[in-house]
Amino acid sequence: MEGYFSAVRKMEQTVMFPSLLREVSLDEHESGREAELGDKDLYDYFSLLKNIKQTVEGGLLALDTQNSHLSTGLREQEGQKEADLEGLFYYHVSGLCRVLTQLTEGAKTVTSRYNQIMGQINHSNMSLGW
Repeated sequence: MEGYFSAVRKMEQTVMFPSLLREVSLDEHESGREAELGDKDLYDYFSLLKNIKQTVEGGLLALDTQNSHLSTGLREQEGQKEADLEGLFYYHVSGLCRVLTQLTEGAKTVTSRYNQIMGQINHSNMSLGW
């Protein structure tokens, strides 16, 4: 989890102008993230990563304030009388770890692409100055 927080923190510190990420998509060859993002641009993904970080830091909202699909799933899980609580715990923690790994890679990708954009802007400005 610390790796995720570190990657998102670095992304937040690096991306000073998030609007530069609008309408920027990943190259198809880049880490297989194109299919994962769907129609989202890097700005949307940047916002998603920040929102998820805030949720993880602050905890889940009350069930009434979450979307109905998530609320229904959580209520169903709460309603089940599972004898194997340890098994359930490890199942959910392993799922969380997989998701956090994907989000960490996403934050690193956004940071890298932003640095490429800034490098191109800086290179263009230097060329124009001469």
